[in-house]
Amino acid sequence: MKTNLFKGALVIGGCLIGLIGAELVARATKPVGGADLLFNAPDASPQGLYVLENGVRVVPAANFSAHVKSLDYSAHLRTNTFGLRGPEAESITSKQWLALGDSFTMAVQVPEKQTFAGQLGKQNGVHIWNAGVDGYSTFQSALRAQSIQQNLPIERLILMFFTGNDFQDNERFWAMQRQPLPGPAGSPIPRDPVSPIQGFLLRHFHLYAHYRIYQRQAQLSSGQDHSLQNWKDELRIFTREGQGRLQQLRQKTTEALKMLRNTAGEIPLLVAIAPPAFVIDTPRMAPTFSLVGLDPEQVNLEAPQQTILELLTQLKIPHCDLSTALTQAQVTAPMYFEFDGHWTQAGHEVVANELQRCIGAQP
Repeated sequence: MKTNLFKGALVIGGCLIGLIGAELVARATKPVGGADLLFNAPDASPQGLYVLENGVRVVPAANFSAHVKSLDYSAHLRTNTFGLRGPEAESITSKQWLALGDSFTMAVQVPEKQTFAGQLGKQNGVHIWNAGVDGYSTFQSALRAQSIQQNLPIERLILMFFTGNDFQDNERFWAMQRQPLPGPAGSPIPRDPVSPIQGFLLRHFHLYAHYRIYQRQAQLSSGQDHSLQNWKDELRIFTREGQGRLQQLRQKTTEALKMLRNTAGEIPLLVAIAPPAFVIDTPRMAPTFSLVGLDPEQVNLEAPQQTILELLTQLKIPHCDLSTALTQAQVTAPMYFEFDGHWTQAGHEVVANELQRCIGAQP
């Protein structure tokens, strides 16, 4: 009996040692290119953060608080009565600016004070409200700014335009507007359920993350992953064959920028241009495009950036291209998380400094 127990303990101990060793190897192994698409920072924005809303489809819930954790990061997240990331408005006595955009603005991956909005506000002695919402189009940002300006004395607007998918989001928004909400207004947005065990593994173990990436690669290869066509559409505008599609997308983005400009009125407006990770961390480029069946040899990384620059120049909207600053800084420190694809704290610092330079150059 004792011999059997001893043998069982040896087997269990050997398995544990093997798993620990495998986890250490996984942590030392760089994820494959395109990992930020495949791993997709599972449920980075916590359940309950976003609720359905009739006007802009989705807004952050008021007075929300949670701790956000993934393999790459750990940060506390809170919203106030207006659904803005940060403290209550009554506690702010300094001048107030407003940062708009999608997940690159909300930035659940980094602490509140370390976001570009937090750092830029400190540099200027102002408070910058974070009105970012994951997946937002420019139209939605403009509409949200209109609502916020009715309640807060905003003195400057900053929009973060993400070339990775904002062109497509601007086209999709009005089509979504014609559809009914997928639930009652004020209810949490519908999401695929993640079991507590799976959530724990995804947030703590690199070995499981590599397995998940391998699993989703297999799904893409088999054509069973519903995300494939969406990713392909978003990446195609970075290729030579996708330039016709990019020109089609200009129209809605032009309308969205005009709406934002009208929303700003006499308030100073700055549009910052944020590139995706594969534009700055170029070793990610070929694997990312190959992942969705696009030829890396056909890539023209500058095309979306040049298009939005042309539009902003035509509309006489002050802008700030972040690509050069991020590219130069990438040499010394990662600007984007490996598994997530959003900016690291170092990336947010570079963005804040570049925005400060651009603001200083405005009349």
